[in-house]
Amino acid sequence: MKKLKFHLEAIIRDRYESDSLIKNEVHEWLLNMQIQDILKVETENDYWEDIPQELFELLKTNIKEKNYECDMAKGHLWLKMDISLES
Repeated sequence: MKKLKFHLEAIIRDRYESDSLIKNEVHEWLLNMQIQDILKVETENDYWEDIPQELFELLKTNIKEKNYECDMAKGHLWLKMDISLES
């Protein structure tokens, strides 16, 4: 089984608002995130701006399981997550 590290960037708030969302608010936003909310997804070797639906579903599954780390600045949210892929 292969594990890929994914980095996702999305716009979550206006860049002039404070970045004071609590973890539960971020998680709730992520659970309701739509594919068009994602600016880009990267791995070590790949880059997507137009996210394939299958990849979006993998990302959402990891989000539901709270299997991610996140940072926020100026309305942008960066997620880091590992996703196991079958060979």
